[in-house]
Amino acid sequence: MKKVIFSISIALSLMFFYSQVGQSKEDNLLSIVNSLDDMNAKISEWSLYYKYDVNYSDSLSTFREHEANLKSKYPNFQWEENRIRDHHIIITGKLNGNITREQIVLTALKEGNRYKLLQTYSFTSEIWSQDEYERLTNILENKHNLYFTVKSKLKPDQHQKLSDKANNILEKLSAQPVEQLVEENFVSVSAYKNSWENFLPTRNNEKMNLQLGLRNNQEDKLISIIIGSPIITIEY
Repeated sequence: MKKVIFSISIALSLMFFYSQVGQSKEDNLLSIVNSLDDMNAKISEWSLYYKYDVNYSDSLSTFREHEANLKSKYPNFQWEENRIRDHHIIITGKLNGNITREQIVLTALKEGNRYKLLQTYSFTSEIWSQDEYERLTNILENKHNLYFTVKSKLKPDQHQKLSDKANNILEKLSAQPVEQLVEENFVSVSAYKNSWENFLPTRNNEKMNLQLGLRNNQEDKLISIIIGSPIITIEY
């Protein structure tokens, strides 16, 4: 069965053109979780991805200072370095628990005579916890730099098409479809929810801040649902 993978290069380029609009303070992730709960969908995994603001440096000394600070702040993480010639240096720290996974990536990207310094943080858990979510968002600097993804499973309604179920979910979230791919056992939709204050541009320069993927799971006869805002940052 065909997999749809959101291209990492495209995703990263979109992330650094992340836009903001409106004054609404509606919480994207809580809206998604509450909508899934209303449908009696069982959440199997949720993740948070955060990108720090971009910095620049004329030398690698600032990068190494960031590295030292991170290793001091997160001593329980396992750290490794990858160097791609003289163009990229990537420092990755990982902490894997029984039900949670955390990862920090610090990158030095050479641009002419200077370096672009990028830092991201991701958290993934198999058990939904609003307390844990609020703890994480309280320690992160800019809430506009957050990306959310939620995986869940739902018992299908008899004789209902997968595309109709996708429309039900969009209606519950009050989101309008922008782009979509519809197959018999798989549906993928990019949509826009007006009350969410951030958005990304599509290839056609339309606004989107929600992605939805549904797949009929032949093994357990359930519908696998994955919802991301503003995009899904993992394969589905």
